[in-house]
Amino acid sequence: MKRGLFIVFEGIDGCGKSTQVWRLGKHLSNLSKYNHIVMTREPGKDTKIRKMLRESEDPYSNAVELAKMYVEDRKEHIKELIMPELMKGAHVISDRYSLSTLAYQQTQGIPLKKLVEMHRGLPIPDIIFIVDIPAKVALERMQKDTTRDKKKEHKFEKDVKFIEKLRKIFLKLPEQLGNHNIFVIDGTKSVEDNFQNQIKPVFDKFYNSKYN
Repeated sequence: MKRGLFIVFEGIDGCGKSTQVWRLGKHLSNLSKYNHIVMTREPGKDTKIRKMLRESEDPYSNAVELAKMYVEDRKEHIKELIMPELMKGAHVISDRYSLSTLAYQQTQGIPLKKLVEMHRGLPIPDIIFIVDIPAKVALERMQKDTTRDKKKEHKFEKDVKFIEKLRKIFLKLPEQLGNHNIFVIDGTKSVEDNFQNQIKPVFDKFYNSKYN
């Protein structure tokens, strides 16, 4: 049985990556009735992460603790869901993965080299899409989103200067991580434009090279 594809969507909160996870899942399902798709997200089971994110208003606090917690949560995610599904031939699409830790905790002040070392040996996605939008646009979207629980907002969602710095670090990662298949998407376009004209052509080319 051929191993499934591992696809990841990354970016700052409010960029629209979660919508594109579902859009790509539907597209994959339409490509073949034999495609089994698993959509997932990070962080997973560790509720202590979300608690820590809401305990402080300072976006730069608890950097080392958060990095360790994210990586351990990711290892469990890989062991319990990602790898078993991939080995069964399912295509796994994840809303966030390692680049989130490399970007967020690097923005908090941890050197990239240390963060990369913490991920040594973990599976690298087949394709990573970074959905990019300006920090102010992201904040405006989050404020307008009536489905969001404002009481559960965490410290990384409130500081526009931190978010803009984070965005710039996300955009540096494709060059810094030369061994990753990373594509930056202009998230300011419409949902359909983002998918049809930016994500779908890249994904279809890769998919066809593997399965046709």
